[in-house]
Amino acid sequence: MSALKPLKIDIVSDVVCPWCYIGKRRIENALALVPDVPVEVRWRPFFLNSWVPREGISRDEYLTAKFGSVEAYKGIAGRVVAAAGEEGLTNRPELV
Repeated sequence: MSALKPLKIDIVSDVVCPWCYIGKRRIENALALVPDVPVEVRWRPFFLNSWVPREGISRDEYLTAKFGSVEAYKGIAGRVVAAAGEEGLTNRPELV
């Protein structure tokens, strides 16, 4: 019987995106369920918010541009915090 060829997975991710980090944990947990399956994971960078100028912008300006308002972001942030918690991660958006 021949050896299994590795399953190749390309992951495109932005290192500052909390959803990407949650996804990283989820893929790690999924792969841990099948330790006998050889896997090659290749990480590919993606700049999620390429519209942000290099010099940066204020947090409130960013949240308003991306989500419509700071208040709208707070509702979304709650879902991120909950999803992170389900994966054993801590997300503290109030510290950013």
